[in-house]
Amino acid sequence: MSDANTTPTTLQAPRKLTVWNKTFVCVLLAHSFLSLSQGAVNILIARYALESLKVSDVMMGNLIGLYFGVAFAMRPVTGPLQIRLNKRNLLIAVYFTGGVVNLGYALFTNTSAFIAFRVIQGIQYAFMGSLTMTIAVDSLPAEKVASGVAMYSLGGTVMQAIAPNVGLWLRDLGPLLKEGAEGITLGYQLAFYFGAIVLAVAVVPLLLISYKKDTKEEIAAAGAWYKNIVSLKALPMTLLIILSGIATSGYRSYIDAFAYEVGIPSIGLFSTVSAAVMLGTRPLCGRILDKYSMKLVQPIGMALLGISLVIIAGSRTLFVILIGAVISSIGNGVVSPGLQAMCVQTEPAKRRAVATNTLFAGVDLGMYVGPALGGFVVSRYSFSTTILSGLVPLALTLICFYIIYPGFMRRKKAVESMQ
Repeated sequence: MSDANTTPTTLQAPRKLTVWNKTFVCVLLAHSFLSLSQGAVNILIARYALESLKVSDVMMGNLIGLYFGVAFAMRPVTGPLQIRLNKRNLLIAVYFTGGVVNLGYALFTNTSAFIAFRVIQGIQYAFMGSLTMTIAVDSLPAEKVASGVAMYSLGGTVMQAIAPNVGLWLRDLGPLLKEGAEGITLGYQLAFYFGAIVLAVAVVPLLLISYKKDTKEEIAAAGAWYKNIVSLKALPMTLLIILSGIATSGYRSYIDAFAYEVGIPSIGLFSTVSAAVMLGTRPLCGRILDKYSMKLVQPIGMALLGISLVIIAGSRTLFVILIGAVISSIGNGVVSPGLQAMCVQTEPAKRRAVATNTLFAGVDLGMYVGPALGGFVVSRYSFSTTILSGLVPLALTLICFYIIYPGFMRRKKAVESMQ
């Protein structure tokens, strides 16, 4: 019989290192619905601006990137607020706002209204990406951050196979139901309504998340509000995210318009093939990112992206452009989650939200500058040239990566010693 004052020793099984837990799964589902909504709408914006809103090529480029620009401008507000507010409740409000924006796109079909709702979407987007990733990463074991970030976008990858085709189908349905300009407008409205409904559904898994609000002591430990706007330690990696975002924005933003320009049919298959390849390779990419040095795998991924840009820009048949889709998907499967994981790893857990906010500021800036510059290139040359011009920022990404990497490794070791 044990002594009453003796605490019995409890043998515990080794902690299982896995990314799959309730919070992570709920965030994954919400992010998947978000990707379905965005994928169905975003592929249409370039031609919607030209066909329905009747704006110029330069204005089209700015409308595509506008909400990324607004999101970037909002980062000084979103970073401190994420530290001080309940992240789960804030994310629910943000997803709901996204549904309202898509409903506004559908109901008000003029340029002024589109710009107004695009600005609101930018404010919403400023919170959404970094909030979702912060909650997801907080639920992961430290040893599984890189593979978890890779798996985080898995649901979005599946939806990428479906969403653009749904959006294109709904747009093309409009002219079948009504003739003339009214039919064109109706098609876009159907896609916008679909985006609104899907974001409403996305709120459901977020309601199931149990997320503890930080205590006053934890908030105080994060420092003054202005210290939570941007992570200086994450800025070098964020530069790489900006450059890589500019490099790939050409085909991400203009693939539908490019296909229309050169006469490639059934361009929705580009997204389907891209998503299928990502789905098949993403778990492997996650293991590679965990196992091998970023110094080895990132340049390989960037080289694959460069090859894909050449193939996509030069394609004039569906078969060739789908080859480009395969190669770009493999390259993105390494580059994007790898750079994002490196960015998050520059700060300890208590400042992870700040690092994530900085990361997404880079995403915003890259996705604003890329289409805006693309609009100027399109107005002077073609959509093909716009896609090919991505080789310039991609080369800069690779050069800067080699310059930044030694400093990143020193910072990573310093953060690991703090944990």
